[in-house]
Amino acid sequence: MKLTEAQLELIIKSYKSLELACNKASEAGCLDINGNFFDAIWRGFDNMLSIMDQDSWIHWYVNDNDMGEKGLLVTVGRRKYKVKTIKTLLKIINL
Repeated sequence: MKLTEAQLELIIKSYKSLELACNKASEAGCLDINGNFFDAIWRGFDNMLSIMDQDSWIHWYVNDNDMGEKGLLVTVGRRKYKVKTIKTLLKIINL
């Protein structure tokens, strides 16, 4: 399944919104980050994401590459890509 740029932007935006909501709920004492509800929220998001991104590139981009801030270099096949933007991430996902 090939993703479009709009779809990838929506996924990233949804991730950021969910992260912000969970952080605020945790700060307010309404959500235990070590609890079952928190785990279910993020496990559900990750499970849905795995359907569209079987190689876990989005997860890598968000967590390991800090939304492109680190500009990490990846090798796919014989090509190297410096991943700083969603456009570069999309190219890698759709290879």
